[in-house]
Amino acid sequence: MQDYKKRKILLICAALAAIVSLLAGWYFTLRKGVYIDDDFFYKVNKTKYKHNNSNYIERISDNDFKIVSDTGERTVSLRTDADSLVFVFSDGTSLTGYRNGRDLTDAEGFPFGWKETQLSGNNTSTQADNAAYCLSLYKIYLGEYESISVWPLQALGLIIYISGIAAVLYPDKAHFFLRRWRYQNPELSDAGRRTEQRCGIAISVVGILVMSGVLPMLIDYFS
Repeated sequence: MQDYKKRKILLICAALAAIVSLLAGWYFTLRKGVYIDDDFFYKVNKTKYKHNNSNYIERISDNDFKIVSDTGERTVSLRTDADSLVFVFSDGTSLTGYRNGRDLTDAEGFPFGWKETQLSGNNTSTQADNAAYCLSLYKIYLGEYESISVWPLQALGLIIYISGIAAVLYPDKAHFFLRRWRYQNPELSDAGRRTEQRCGIAISVVGILVMSGVLPMLIDYFS
């Protein structure tokens, strides 16, 4: 009876941990937005995309944007025609991109911003920064959003987590799952049971890291 109560409490705690992890994963990795270089800007509402309080984009009108960053505030106007888009910044600089489906290229057919990035060490770092913003503004203009992770990864994390919890609560059943028929007396020793439970705890932690978005964000950060 006492073991049953303990298992019930552990199951409730495990379920709460899974719910919190799934909600955290949704909030941090499944919400839509756009990348600007390696920084992700979440779509807060129809007009605002926010990385943090000092780095965000506001859509002033269909073709006008305000960029607020650590280096200051500026505006960008997007002028379009049949084949090209011209991004005009408030400091007078401009960049022209040519439509290639959902992508942009420069006048020579190179990926948009490629030359600016290659030359970013020779007094063109501002232009490279501008090019990165232009690519993201084009995605916003098209309504093409992305996310840090995808829901199947969260589902995989949940499966990993459940398998870990099962090993903690039912080490014998978890260890002999799908292979019980091979043994005449399928039962672990006390040492084997403790080892199975320790492995279950480790597997559960991995599941939480995947569900909560911590692992995808770390992979995204270091990739």
